[in-house]
Amino acid sequence: MEDHRLPKFVLYGELTIGCRKRGALKKRYKDSLEQHRSLGHIDCHQWSTLASSRDSWKHTIHDAAASFENARRVSHREKRQGRKNHSLPISPKETFHCAFCDWTCLSCIGLLSHQHACSKRG
Repeated sequence: MEDHRLPKFVLYGELTIGCRKRGALKKRYKDSLEQHRSLGHIDCHQWSTLASSRDSWKHTIHDAAASFENARRVSHREKRQGRKNHSLPISPKETFHCAFCDWTCLSCIGLLSHQHACSKRG
């Protein structure tokens, strides 16, 4: 395909908008497609044959999106559970306890912030 053709320009050209890490290579549209394909667990050798059949491609994309969304929800739930457990380190130097509830803080400023919010609630 010639260089001036639109499909080649889109797939191999550099994105002009967006952000990237400092010193990172400029991202192409093809790179973002590759990243999304790998997140959906679609085999790189299989996608061209799947795309030839509209029904199989639609089914594969639907399954990949559902799988990705479930993994995102599980990850979000695990992160939230980790934040809510609020486990203390093994040997804390000093802990501070809230006067309004049974909350334990590791810093004085954290305790003051918590007590301010806690006093407004009750």
